[in-house]
Amino acid sequence: MGLPVRAALVQAVGGPFILDEVELDGPGADELRVRVTASGICHTDLTYRAGAGRFPFPAVLGHEGAGVAGS
Repeated sequence: MGLPVRAALVQAVGGPFILDEVELDGPGADELRVRVTASGICHTDLTYRAGAGRFPFPAVLGHEGAGVAGS
């Protein structure tokens, strides 16, 4: 059973960032859950959205964040 989370989703190259709910696997044995309280989109995310990424779309972008562990 996955965990529902809200994410910045891009459906296609050059598409807009859309806040949408996606489902993630729960944390593994060597991982922990973090309640994200702030996040950002950086230049790298914009470059991937423009088509320079190495993964297919749709894609969840945004890798900078701050939060509380174990929440």
